[in-house]
Amino acid sequence: MNTQENNDFETNGAREKRPNRGAALLRLARAGAVVTLAAIVQFLELAGRAALRATAIVLRAIGKFSITTWRLASALDSALWRAAKLLARRLAEALLHALALLGQVFKSLILWLPTRTGRAYSALCGVAIVVCGLWIADLLREGDGVIGASVNANRPPLDEEDPILARIGGRFVHLSEIAAAASAGGMLASDEELSSELAFERGLVESYVEQRLLARAAQEDGLHRTPSVLRRVNTARDRILAASLVKSHVDEEVTPETVERYYREQRKIMQVGDEVRARHILVETEEAAGEIVAQLTAGGDFAQLARENSQDRATAPLGGEIGWFSRGIMARNFANVAFRTPVGDVAPPFRTEYGWHIIEVTGRRPTSAKPLAEVESEIEEFLRNEIIARLLSELADENQVVYYRPESDLSEPDGSPAIAPLILPTDLREGDQGIREQADG
Repeated sequence: MNTQENNDFETNGAREKRPNRGAALLRLARAGAVVTLAAIVQFLELAGRAALRATAIVLRAIGKFSITTWRLASALDSALWRAAKLLARRLAEALLHALALLGQVFKSLILWLPTRTGRAYSALCGVAIVVCGLWIADLLREGDGVIGASVNANRPPLDEEDPILARIGGRFVHLSEIAAAASAGGMLASDEELSSELAFERGLVESYVEQRLLARAAQEDGLHRTPSVLRRVNTARDRILAASLVKSHVDEEVTPETVERYYREQRKIMQVGDEVRARHILVETEEAAGEIVAQLTAGGDFAQLARENSQDRATAPLGGEIGWFSRGIMARNFANVAFRTPVGDVAPPFRTEYGWHIIEVTGRRPTSAKPLAEVESEIEEFLRNEIIARLLSELADENQVVYYRPESDLSEPDGSPAIAPLILPTDLREGDQGIREQADG
């Protein structure tokens, strides 16, 4: 019985101890949590205080730096302002002093210039200024059209009226320049229009560029200042100016209206009489003419004798051949002899203002009025030659031209004037040939 009760008591005691142990663990956990929270709170409090203290220190340092910087800037600004005012004052004083000195110099110069030394010095300065001005103008002319280096060389600026075909250094080359150079060089007909494609196909662009490069190199070497080159340049310049003058007169006077009017005026004359074809030999003396007639009588060849003896430079290379002409074209006595000589006969020697002539008539035909279209080019050529001859005669009279020929060419031994070659009205004189070609071009 007792034993049973003891066992029950022990069982009940064990049961009572288990709840007490759990409560103790719970209380211990709560205490640990409280301690931990207290430690965290204390740490956060310390950290916050430290952060606030550091922030205050940083803000105090920033404030002190700002104040110090402001004070330093104010001091520097004050010093700079004082320095600027001092510098401005000194500059004003220097400027006033310079103006006063310049006024004195100008006054002295005004008083000095009328003197002999002043006039000489002024002339020297004027020459120097003119030379410098010409030199600057030459540089500006050579550098005309200079462009910036940023321009793309493969894409020239667009110019629809005058396309750009090349560039030499900083200067563009236009199609009009190529056309002018080609026309002057005889590589382009006067009525031919040059396009960009045609200019490159014919190599005109490359030829012009190469010529410009060589000319520029010659100028850099100073060749354009040598006497021989200057003479050639002046000759070319005079030739171009002369051709331009002749062309302007021809274009103004030789018009379709003038050609038609001349055709109507000469139409009746052209219908009268016959045309004769002849060849002639021109010599200086009657004795020479007699010798040639003797050779012809002995069977000599007229053409060969004309080439060897005739002084007519226009017909001698052609064997003396004049071609077909009417009575009104030639000089009166020349035409009279030619028209009364039968075909195939040689007329006796006769004299004109040019010398002694031997004529052989080789043909005769009746004349008839030709349509204007067939003779228009001949009339234009005749009018052009008349304009050139008249212009040269007027200019020679205005400028009092005198020719100093060698004494042997002034007159013949018998006192007769020197013999000139026979010049047909439809031919151009040799000296005018270049001008005529330029005018046509």
